[in-house]
Amino acid sequence: MLFELLTKRDPIANISHKRMPTYDEHREFVRSKPYDAWYLIKTNGEYIGAIYLTNASEIGISLFREHQGKGFGARAVRMLMRKYPSRKRYLANINPRNELSIRFFQKLGFTHIQNTYESN
Repeated sequence: MLFELLTKRDPIANISHKRMPTYDEHREFVRSKPYDAWYLIKTNGEYIGAIYLTNASEIGISLFREHQGKGFGARAVRMLMRKYPSRKRYLANINPRNELSIRFFQKLGFTHIQNTYESN
């Protein structure tokens, strides 16, 4: 389910990788337990997305396109934040071209604090 979600994600949403990982690479990543918390989002018996929280309090969320814009993502973010109230703040790293995600997090009260640049 997680790999399918990754393959269907709009490339503009990617910020953590430059190329699509293989299934085996993705499987190894999941097995490495990279996040403090990682949950599948389910409604009406159907898995519709995933949400995670890093040790740096970064939230990442992805929903299958047909479930976006229906309030499921906002509910999942709020639930995650309530589950981890000891965090001083929460962050969302967003591709600056991903206007949908920017608006989503802004509606949840997140504010823009930086752009990060990279040199290879």
